[in-house]
Amino acid sequence: MISRYSLYTTADLRDRFMLAGGLPKGIRPHYNIHPTLQAPVIVNKNGHPLVEQMGWGLIPKGAKNTNSVFRYKTYNVPSEKIFTKHSWDAAVRHARCLVPANGFYQITGQGNEKKAYYLRLKDTPLFAFAGIYSCWEDAGATRSTYSVITSEAPYSLRTVADRMPIILSQSEEVRWLDTSVADANSLFDMLRPISSEKLHITEVGAEINSLKIDTPKLIVPI
Repeated sequence: MISRYSLYTTADLRDRFMLAGGLPKGIRPHYNIHPTLQAPVIVNKNGHPLVEQMGWGLIPKGAKNTNSVFRYKTYNVPSEKIFTKHSWDAAVRHARCLVPANGFYQITGQGNEKKAYYLRLKDTPLFAFAGIYSCWEDAGATRSTYSVITSEAPYSLRTVADRMPIILSQSEEVRWLDTSVADANSLFDMLRPISSEKLHITEVGAEINSLKIDTPKLIVPI
């Protein structure tokens, strides 16, 4: 599971993801993105990658209560179940997005035994999670929300997390946004867990548990 991640090199988004346009207003660096925030995601619009701000927590079209806790239960979608629910199946076939990040957090244990870890890629400072999104009109307002796809963590990472976000390679990023790719086999081929050898993992402080703290000190190793 992932409930916190960072994206602080926002100035690099345009070049890294070859965006067709500039960045929309309101995008700024964050060290503590959580399900109550709006965050930038990259979608395919008319064959070009564009950035949009969306709320983290997928709300499919037709949801009866968009103000309920329902949306906070859908900030992660398990890859092994993604074709078993209609709203997820439709989104993964036709409404996929990239969720840019510099790193993410995993929290383990309970009470005094709780520990927090910050994970990032060793070979690139800016990468993307595989995501799905929903965008629709409701009483004149636009609902734009997304979710991060996860998989079971490799055995070598089980001391840090049971589940991990799907991190796409740069070649997979292009295919993930390609709307002509819609068959389950091709999509499943990209939904593989990240190898622990590609990750740099450090223990960080407990401040990440606070929704109010959003500073660079969150990623400083202890």
